[in-house]
Amino acid sequence: MRTISPIRATVLCLLLGLTACVGPLERPEDDTTAEEPSTDSGTAAVVSLIDQARLAYERGEYDVAIAVAERGLRIDRREPELYLLLAQSYLHLARPKRAGQFAQQGMRYSPPNSPLYQALEAVKRDSSSNDPNTLRF
Repeated sequence: MRTISPIRATVLCLLLGLTACVGPLERPEDDTTAEEPSTDSGTAAVVSLIDQARLAYERGEYDVAIAVAERGLRIDRREPELYLLLAQSYLHLARPKRAGQFAQQGMRYSPPNSPLYQALEAVKRDSSSNDPNTLRF
């Protein structure tokens, strides 16, 4: 069995004691020299997909808009603009029931009385008026 010399043991204890005195290293709150922009890659991807889906929708490529918006929902299920794109696209493809479902879901994630909420509400209203299964009196 190997023994440690008393000097070596003393030095080791001193070093361990000194390391215990050092607290966690924290960056001062007012230090702004090394800040990096806080961009979330998921958010950037969703914004890019919204732009792509909107462009496809404006070109009348509703199937493409739906596919791109669905990819966006796989990243962020709570993005109401994706639901609006899906609802509008399905409405243009004469699938009012599906359009209404997506509009309803988007309204859950959109602040009430916002322009986005109002657009989703309009699509929901249009989808129910175009649905042949909706009773009208």
